[in-house]
Amino acid sequence: MIVICEECGKKYKIDPGKIKGEQARFKCKACSHIITVNKLESRREPEPTVEPETMESPVADSTEVPEETSDKSEPPSQVVEPSAPPVTDRIDRRKKKAGMGLTTKVILLMLLVSLLPGTIYFILSFRQANDRIVSDTTQMGIQTASVLADEVDEWLDKNIRVLNTVAQMPGIQSMNRFEQEILLQTVQKEYPWMYLVFTTDINGMNVARNDGKELKDYSDRQYVQDITSGKDLTWQNLIGKTSKQPALVIAVPIRKNNQTIGVMAAAMTRDAISQRIANWRQGKTGYAFLVDQYGKVVSHQLKEFVEEQKDLSNHPLVKAANANKNGMIEFKDDNGRNEIGFAKTTQLGWTLAIQQAKNEAFAILKESQMFAFALMGATFIVVLIIAYIASRAIVTPIRKLTDAANRISVGELGVEIENKSKDEIGDLAEAITRMQDSIRLSIERLRRRRR
Repeated sequence: MIVICEECGKKYKIDPGKIKGEQARFKCKACSHIITVNKLESRREPEPTVEPETMESPVADSTEVPEETSDKSEPPSQVVEPSAPPVTDRIDRRKKKAGMGLTTKVILLMLLVSLLPGTIYFILSFRQANDRIVSDTTQMGIQTASVLADEVDEWLDKNIRVLNTVAQMPGIQSMNRFEQEILLQTVQKEYPWMYLVFTTDINGMNVARNDGKELKDYSDRQYVQDITSGKDLTWQNLIGKTSKQPALVIAVPIRKNNQTIGVMAAAMTRDAISQRIANWRQGKTGYAFLVDQYGKVVSHQLKEFVEEQKDLSNHPLVKAANANKNGMIEFKDDNGRNEIGFAKTTQLGWTLAIQQAKNEAFAILKESQMFAFALMGATFIVVLIIAYIASRAIVTPIRKLTDAANRISVGELGVEIENKSKDEIGDLAEAITRMQDSIRLSIERLRRRRR
């Protein structure tokens, strides 16, 4: 039994013996038209002869035999789907099953080819820049701390040399008040920051002083006790009883015939060296400070720290200096802010430290990072646009050819195929055109044979 679709003319060969029930319905593969087959009509009427003129589909289509049946228990109106899905359905399924499209592949390929070398270069150059900036910052910090510490040592060494030189003079060694006062007044005049220069005997009793005031007993002073016990040099940071200001007292022995016969000391303001350190700045957050061997502040940007001789012995930089740690120290301040710093120990065991907020110290590194990321982002966008345009130029004609091939496969032999390209896509278009012509000629030959 031959059944012809009333819409497109496609032919189907149906075996009436396989129809269950009185009626069966199925969908045309080419146009999706519902075709109804009555079992009773197939018994009464002879198998129709199909004229060659009605064959609009290829010969291969006429030989397909989809077995379409319906169950006896099903109502007559039930649609029975053919065993082989229509061509359009198979095309739709292929589209659904298709994975990553050619456009996406081209874009990803171009991004990979263009950005991968740039990314590798960016990583390597960033690492080198990071190492270089960290190294430069470390060297600069160490050098700055060393310079400031050297200034402290130089200032202290100058005062110590003056006291040692004067202590060896005969007028001082005579332990005569009149002779000593002349020398002490001369020293104070030449070194005005020494507001008090005085001597004591071996028991700590004041022998002479530059200010001519009443003699005092200094036997309870630690620096006097250190010298009389045999030390060659001692010092003490304190609040001067005379000046009521933070002061430094340096003491050296007065010796005669290699025996200690007294003490020579000078109380001096620390303004000359304190201002140099307290006024040092690096950017907006960088500053320096100086503490003595006990961790008490000698110089600091906060005046109240100096006046109260604040104890900074637990400061990370002071601890690092006491532990002989060199290089850059990273830590958090009392406010939880990330800081970096450097510390240097002076000849007297004092600690000179400088510190700065980490984000400011490495601002150049952050700027270079932002520039690099911006450049990478701009490159990504430009490459993405170029890749999209290039992929569309390739994919669009391929999609047109695919659509034309699909339409030809379902019998639309009059599809116009544009062929403007001179490359491989143009060759493909010509091949599809030749295939279209071959199918058309084959159908014409078949029609002529059947006539």
